[in-house]
Amino acid sequence: MRKIFQELYATTRLLVPKGRYRWQLLFLVLIAASIPVTELLVAKLFTDLVVSGSSRPMVEIVISASLFALLFAGTRAANYGQKTYRVKFFDKAFGSDTRERSSTKESWEWALGLELVNVLSFLTQAFVIAAFFFVLNWTFALLNLLLIFGFLQLLGNFLKKQLKKQRGFVEAKRNKQKVNPAERLGSRIQQAEFATLLASFAIVGLLGILIWFSLESWLDLSSTIVFFLGLRILNTTFSSISSSLMRFARAKANSF
Repeated sequence: MRKIFQELYATTRLLVPKGRYRWQLLFLVLIAASIPVTELLVAKLFTDLVVSGSSRPMVEIVISASLFALLFAGTRAANYGQKTYRVKFFDKAFGSDTRERSSTKESWEWALGLELVNVLSFLTQAFVIAAFFFVLNWTFALLNLLLIFGFLQLLGNFLKKQLKKQRGFVEAKRNKQKVNPAERLGSRIQQAEFATLLASFAIVGLLGILIWFSLESWLDLSSTIVFFLGLRILNTTFSSISSSLMRFARAKANSF
């Protein structure tokens, strides 16, 4: 796990100039991280509205429904803005860099920068979702947090191996040695998908625990549904972290 954060920190220092650009990067990451939590809040509002809507005052129902619609539209707008603005962000950040570099190296740095934002965003999303879970039930949230740490530890080992492989491919290319495309692409995809597969098995285990908690009445129906949706989002987030991190390794090996 430490390997992941070391590489992300070092890459941020290399690509993003000090000052306002790093604050803008933080802002982009926080926007992306807020989206899934807002979606979970929307799900919580929706399930509360459906489960106990008929027994609530009409004014409260109207307020909840309006807040639900506002948050739902806000998440879509925030997602669009974050994904489009990051291109402008790196255009300005790279434009302020006075280093001389070839067009090929510049292309790889663009790829590295975009994957840097992706990985930072998805990692922050995972931990923000974990924090939101503590609001609902701290016991289940703690199990979920242990899963996140275990997944990142596994992924850190995969990243270390993938960086070594990708640097080997770069050296082979410089020495004009032929590298099989299936091997170059396959190693990255295989590791990403294997990590995702293991994470999915762990998520299934947590879903089993969630059912047990619900049957024992340790969770109400609304919270159970939100936990279920949150685990689905977290599973997708794990897949995104894994894929982005392997692409990050390829771009890092080709950039520096």
